[in-house]
Amino acid sequence: MEKIKSMIAWGDSILKGVVSNGDSKDFEITPNDSLSLVGNKLGIQIANKSIYGATIQKLRRTQQKNFRVGISAEFGLIESGSNDCDFEWSEVCKNPNAPYAQKCLLEEFCKILEEMILDSRQNKITPIVITPPPLVTKWWFKNICLGLDEKIISDFLGGDKEKLFQSQELYSEAAKNIAQNLNAQIIDVRAEFLAQGDFEKLMCLDGIHPNEKGHEFMARIFEREFPRLKKEF
Repeated sequence: MEKIKSMIAWGDSILKGVVSNGDSKDFEITPNDSLSLVGNKLGIQIANKSIYGATIQKLRRTQQKNFRVGISAEFGLIESGSNDCDFEWSEVCKNPNAPYAQKCLLEEFCKILEEMILDSRQNKITPIVITPPPLVTKWWFKNICLGLDEKIISDFLGGDKEKLFQSQELYSEAAKNIAQNLNAQIIDVRAEFLAQGDFEKLMCLDGIHPNEKGHEFMARIFEREFPRLKKEF
């Protein structure tokens, strides 16, 4: 198989390389993020356009801006979902009785992901959908409650913290379905983490970002999967 030379990544803080000590608002970016590690190992130039805190709407705008200036690559990595399925928790705590929607409704998430896949192809870039690692529910719940009213947030979830995990899972499964429907290739990072059983050891204490070991683990996944990718153009 012909060696991969170039990639562009549109992702959130997972692919950006954010690590934290338990508060996702207090973080740093590791130089040993998964894409840097695998890019150096396999000799692939990876333009990482990932953005901390981004939902897929922001990634779509970034992608469109990149295409307007003529950016090109052999493969385009698309990773999102964890921020999209989240809520503005400070707003929930201010007025818990008001109706609230997730930052990006599932229907819109699917629509925009489809646009990003098709537009990648329109620009002769082979799209690759990547699922994010799973949440560590108890850690993530503790993180979102920092500085806020834990009881209000718990009540909003109906007393079921696992709804956080299930919601992210729903978005990840939707991303895989969209990719399959469009015959786009998938790297299921989420499944790889879950298969570890004790995947918590790969996650930061904020419950949402991979730690240094987690980035090394992701890099090994990519090192195995990238050479298997098939160019469409």
